[in-house]
Amino acid sequence: MRSFIPLLLLLSVHALAQETPLSLTLQSRAPSGKATLVKEQWLPSRTAIIVCDMWDLHHCKNAVTREVEMAPRMNEVLEKARKDGVLIIHAPSSCMKPYEGTPARERARSAPTAARLPDKIADWCKQIPSEEMAVYPLDQTDGGEDDDLTEHAAWAKDLTAKGLNPKAPWTKQIDVLRIDQSKDAISDSGVEIWNLLESKNIDNVILMGVHLNMCVSGRPFGLRQMEKNGRHVVLMRDLTDTMYNPARWPFVSHVRGTELFVAHVEKRICPTITSDQFIGGKPFAFSDATAGKKRLQIILLGDSTTEASIPKKLAPDEPQIEDTLRIKLAAEPDLPPTDVYNEGVSGETIRRLLDTRYDKAVKTKPQADYIFIRYGINDRSKREKFEENFPKDFHELLTRLRADHPHAMLIPMTVIPYVVDSPRPEINDFVRQVATAEKLQLFDIVPRYLAELKKGPDMLNYRRYPLAKIPENLRPFATPYIQPGTDPTVVVLDNRLDGVFGHLPGWAGDRHPNLAGYNVIADETAKWLAPVIRTQLAQKK
Repeated sequence: MRSFIPLLLLLSVHALAQETPLSLTLQSRAPSGKATLVKEQWLPSRTAIIVCDMWDLHHCKNAVTREVEMAPRMNEVLEKARKDGVLIIHAPSSCMKPYEGTPARERARSAPTAARLPDKIADWCKQIPSEEMAVYPLDQTDGGEDDDLTEHAAWAKDLTAKGLNPKAPWTKQIDVLRIDQSKDAISDSGVEIWNLLESKNIDNVILMGVHLNMCVSGRPFGLRQMEKNGRHVVLMRDLTDTMYNPARWPFVSHVRGTELFVAHVEKRICPTITSDQFIGGKPFAFSDATAGKKRLQIILLGDSTTEASIPKKLAPDEPQIEDTLRIKLAAEPDLPPTDVYNEGVSGETIRRLLDTRYDKAVKTKPQADYIFIRYGINDRSKREKFEENFPKDFHELLTRLRADHPHAMLIPMTVIPYVVDSPRPEINDFVRQVATAEKLQLFDIVPRYLAELKKGPDMLNYRRYPLAKIPENLRPFATPYIQPGTDPTVVVLDNRLDGVFGHLPGWAGDRHPNLAGYNVIADETAKWLAPVIRTQLAQKK
């Protein structure tokens, strides 16, 4: 017998050598949201796919509609992965009865007990340490139902008529997903699945299925348990969905809600991949038929005072100007839901927008209903012959916007005053002239911003100060707030360091808005826009 052992080892090594690795690109995100891509090679024999809760039915009718759309693509991926040698584990929770006694079910049940069985692997995991300080991206306290109330009532009635529990009608996995009884496994047990992975020396796990903000992340076999217990786990981000109601915070579309939770996963839990890495083509996307109620489309164009790059960098989990505007409008119960796209860029002029990125950033946006345009600060300092060219550039931008977004209301805005005694007439007078010439309604942000500045002249701006100007003996106070670079700066969003550095000349000299400043702009924008929307809706009726 001993003579056969080297031969068996040789055959095993040969088999691994013959195995074609999976070429995957893993996406993760820094807390700021910046994406990082890493290419990896995974051996199929050391990889498993867990299909989470792809049930035949659900209490949410829209969830079923989306699942039915997604399932064929998912089955294609499973067929290809199975052919490549990946273990497929079907995990339709609470639905083991139809599969009892089948080879796939027994394959999971009979896996030997692992020598290392993690504590609480049989339990749900609602949070791991990396999530503790993060803002949870979705309000799912209502269960995430996004059905029309009338349709939902009819759906529940139909389920009841079939003898099913309308709150938990699932009985098995959706039939579209083929189960190969000779190769696959079936289990909804964290213990069984862990034992199976250990017995087959599987290091890499791919999660797909529903719903990401609940079962896919939290089940005993979900992303959190796999990540915290040392598996190399990824989410297939285009083959998942969320239980999210767009009528709840942060009041985004269902698709955007799923994107936000995917970003949360990439920041706090594990990387993601997409299905095209297995079967080619493009990543899966839900059709417009699942998009829900029509949403008003709003675009913000402008410079750094629109983009808000520093608040987004220092407080990425907090609502930014576009979020606050959307949430303020959502607080008005008679208004339709909105999507707000922030296309501001620091340092930008109208001329630069037109010459460099207009076609990609503006022309390709969904057809807009409202476009706010706030330029002039950089144009004043950078555009040659400002008095002549700024109005020309503005008119040219309006002409292109009318062609590309013919149904949009175009709204020129005055630029914000940085200090109480400087309402910037040298810029805003030209903005008013353009609005008058084009017969457009002007949105004047100056009075509100000035009123807020009078409450405290430095309340609305962040502090950005060169480290080199801070005395050596005070620099230890600056250490946690240093932004590195060729000329390092100390940056804070509020007045927390005023007591230490407030005496330094120019400490509050950077007048760009902080979150308070952007909230003022967003709040006033919502107050201005809400009656405009109501008037237009009334006219359409």
